Amino acid sequence: MSSDPNKVWPTGLTVAEAEEVHAALIAGTRVFGAIAVVAHLLAAVATPWLG
Repeated sequence: MSSDPNKVWPTGLTVAEAEEVHAALIAGTRVFGAIAVVAHLLAAVATPWLG
């Protein structure tokens, strides 16, 4: 790997690129979490979990 001070080891991304990837990962995790919450609520309504 080159000794470019703008690159982040070990990915080779720049700091700006790494922040962009991180932001997309966080957004995707939030969407996944929201879908999971809705799915669990629908399952709770549709099935008698607690009687």
